[in-house]
Parts: sequence; structure tokens; C-alpha cells
Amino acid sequence: MTDTRPWSQDQDHLLASLLDEIVPANADGRVTAAGALGVAEFLAGKASADPELAASLRTVLSRAAALAEASGARFDDLDAAGRIGIVKALEREAPDAFTALLWHTYMGYYSRADVRPQFGLSPRPTQPEGYELPEDDPDELADMLAPVRGRGRRYRPA
Repeated sequence: MTDTRPWSQDQDHLLASLLDEIVPANADGRVTAAGALGVAEFLAGKASADPELAASLRTVLSRAAALAEASGARFDDLDAAGRIGIVKALEREAPDAFTALLWHTYMGYYSRADVRPQFGLSPRPTQPEGYELPEDDPDELADMLAPVRGRGRRYRPA
């Protein structure tokens, strides 16, 4: 199998560590962190099909490595405050690239069927066979629409 990642293995490890800071595990460990869950795989797949995303992620990874190196340690060797400081610096110094990372991280994390039950949601996708929704109460709908209907037509016929 060919590796399609648009970054090195070291950068892939750094990405997983960054993801763990962006979406961390909860204190009791019942909610899995994004890096530990493998969201880097999702990002690699998206980046291999989107050169702009790949460039944004490479920007974040190279800047994160430089910031960690400037602090005298690898990202993983920093304490929690040091790692969070780097994430905050990335957000300030490369806002567009960081936003792309954040957006796609959330997409990759919260779209997984094995994540949604950790938050009390159905493992089914939201659409087309998504969550069960109760039927609207006809009386409640009538009450909500009464003021609108009472105003009469407010548009010109086409």
C-alpha cells in the first residue's frame, strides 16, 4: 500500500499530537482524543485530494515544529501548558492554516460513528437515515404560525 500523506512520518506523529490538544480526551478517558483516534488518517485523505488543504496542514506542522524547537524540546516532550501555548501561537501566527486544520479535524472527529455514542448520540449518520426526530405538535405549530398568518400576504404574486 502506498502512503499518500503529503508530509513526513515525523510530521504525521506531530499532527496526531496536535490533534490530541485540539480535541483532547476527557478526564475519565471515556472520550477519545482526536489524535489517538486516528483523525490524522482522515486529514491525510482529505489533503491528498486537496492541494490547498495539504499546504495549510504543512504550514501548521512546520510552524509547530519550529515553535517546539525554539522552546528547546520536541512537541511531545513539552508539558501541557507548553503544548497548548504552541497551539495558541499557531492560531495567532497562521490563522488561515490553523482554521483549515481545526475545521477538518472537527469534520473527521465528529463524523465518526464510534465517536457520536461517546456524547450520547446515535452512531447513525445525521442524514439520510439520521437521528429520530419527534413529530411536531400540530397545535404548537399552529400557535407559532398564527402571528405570521395574521399579518396576511406580504409579497407580490409572481
